[in-house]
Amino acid sequence: MSSSHKFIRTNMGLLCIFLQAVANLPAEPAAAVHSESYFSLLMKGGLILLAIFIISDKWYMLRKLGKHDSRAFGYLLKLIYAGDSDKAGQFAASRTFPSFKVVAAGLKNDNRTLQDVEESMQIQARLQISKMEKGMNYLAITASVAPMLGFLGTIFGVIRIFYDISKSGVLDISTISNGLYEKMICSGTGLLVGIIAYSGYSLLNNRIDKIVLQMDVVANEALKAIRADRDHAVKP
Repeated sequence: MSSSHKFIRTNMGLLCIFLQAVANLPAEPAAAVHSESYFSLLMKGGLILLAIFIISDKWYMLRKLGKHDSRAFGYLLKLIYAGDSDKAGQFAASRTFPSFKVVAAGLKNDNRTLQDVEESMQIQARLQISKMEKGMNYLAITASVAPMLGFLGTIFGVIRIFYDISKSGVLDISTISNGLYEKMICSGTGLLVGIIAYSGYSLLNNRIDKIVLQMDVVANEALKAIRADRDHAVKP
């Protein structure tokens, strides 16, 4: 059995002991309780909002970068086939899409060899990928650490329960409720943040992979056009 399973069983055992002890106490008149929704309780964790903000901001950016302008790309290939590399490079550099930035890097200094052109495109492609992956490490860390922080909060909740009991010398619902409240909030928030961060990380990685594939396609088509233009230029 793993340590996490032992940890959960130990905490469940402690919870059962507390609940059994409280169940044997004489009942007191119920006071009016202000009800809260599950969402408002989980929002007390704070990290949920941070994870959602990072995912939303990254998704919006990748959605813009992932768009493919077929008409603009067709015009770019037309310029390359026509031998107007300078104009084609300026046009590609003016576009915001990563695939056009890659082509623009290859069209600089058109007198270079095809191998140099391809290397320039590869360097620019790595740079664009690095920009798209910026901030992804925070999501990966959050997905891994959030559940563990939730379990750590659970430990602190149990510590507070025993502390309150030692201070008051009385075991009743008012003594253990604060500690149980913190325990459950930390556990629920940690797990939810981990689920959100992991799901967002997977979705964003999938989006980046699609953009990278699009860059490869555009770069290959541009290289074919450059090669065809040079072959045409050397023919008598």
